[in-house]
Amino acid sequence: MDSDAKHTYATPTHQYDLARLSRTDLNSDNARVLRKSMRTSMMMKIALLIYAIAITVVAIVLLTISQLNKESNHPCRNFYDDRRILVQSSQVVARATNYLLAHQRATGGWGSITLTSQVVIALRLGSGINVARMVNSSSAVSSLSIDEYYVSVIKNDMYQANSSITPGQLAYIVMALHAMCKDTSQFFGMNLNQKLMNNLEDYPSKNFNHPYAYSLTLLSLCLTNSKYKSNLVHKLQVMQSSDGTWADLDTTAMAILALNCADSSSNSAISKGVQALLSKQSKTTYQFGNEYTTAHAVQAMLSQRIPISKWNYMKVLHELMKYEIANEGFGRIDNTAAVLPSLASAVYLDLKTVTCDEPNASTEFRIITIVYTVRYQCLPYVNRTDEKSVAVASKADSPMLTFMRAAEVINPAYRFTVKYHATFSAYTVEKINNISSQTSNQLCHWFLQDDVTNHEIMLGVSHYMPQNNAKIAFIYRRP
Repeated sequence: MDSDAKHTYATPTHQYDLARLSRTDLNSDNARVLRKSMRTSMMMKIALLIYAIAITVVAIVLLTISQLNKESNHPCRNFYDDRRILVQSSQVVARATNYLLAHQRATGGWGSITLTSQVVIALRLGSGINVARMVNSSSAVSSLSIDEYYVSVIKNDMYQANSSITPGQLAYIVMALHAMCKDTSQFFGMNLNQKLMNNLEDYPSKNFNHPYAYSLTLLSLCLTNSKYKSNLVHKLQVMQSSDGTWADLDTTAMAILALNCADSSSNSAISKGVQALLSKQSKTTYQFGNEYTTAHAVQAMLSQRIPISKWNYMKVLHELMKYEIANEGFGRIDNTAAVLPSLASAVYLDLKTVTCDEPNASTEFRIITIVYTVRYQCLPYVNRTDEKSVAVASKADSPMLTFMRAAEVINPAYRFTVKYHATFSAYTVEKINNISSQTSNQLCHWFLQDDVTNHEIMLGVSHYMPQNNAKIAFIYRRP
């Protein structure tokens, strides 16, 4: 074989064999070509590898994004998100209810007559609570009931020739009394419904010249199923601005509620009002303004049965709940009273068909209330015979433990500790107000009792579930 043959390709499919090249061959032109060719080949392989990795990464990212989009739009995902929000809202409703109950005053009310009426309405709509059937939650020794409060207001003010109660306040009073199943056409000798009618006919007048108060008065009159003239509805219709609003968003929502209740032929005005509200809804937070305005708008939307997907009701609820402050409702009593019905998907129009039947154990309640009492009967070992009662609320089917936790938030005198018993898989009360069996040298203990039947309840506080309007006591006594 020619001596140079070994430096050439034997066939197109064979490459140089560097291992067989001599030291002299390594410095030859062919060797340099070989090394350059191999470097080029290696760089191409590396480039192809990098390209393949990049393509794989991009494909994974695109696939992940696609999957996330599918999951975010999946009906099941929306369903579970909605269920989570609804569960959260029911918990917020219970906390807001206890916040309002805790702020009832010894006078029987919650401050002003307007604020008191707003709270009464909110508790009935949002929690199903008729305040007239409850004890005063105030810690004062001599506390008036809500009935006594309204009687005092009527006698001391409305019977006077120069009553300080404005027509707008009267509208709230009538709605609250109606919510408590009182006859507003004959309330202590006064036809309050007729007074509402007279105010509407005299509009505008002193202290009654804003469409919000007019809308509220018309709504209140309608909710009591009173008769009224059609021109009173027309008055409200002509107050609507060209952009569909009545003065502001709060008033627009109230006008929609009033027209919805009072006149089914007001569809055009109502539709314009709804569109005006929707045009002002935030595209990021889904709110219509602050919590007070949003609560009004929610009622207007629900009353019109606007599809909840059109205005993102669940997202509105989610954002609305962010206004809640720990143990402080929604910061103020009036804001809490405004928001409570919206969280429970209730509207003022529900008062038109409010039931006044006595509740029973088989009735389903979203939120139930009980009267919880702590009583001391261990003389002379514990030198006290007082007792404290408080109305507390929680979701239906909640254990006694939940109501007790709500009570200690209202008043520190209800603070307690529990002990877990593994044998029974249940919690029992160890101390209430820092008093335990050790306080009386094991002579007295805490007993759970039904205050209606006076029967001892033989279940732990984590297992016993009170019924609505139950009267439950923890009694410190001898066995």
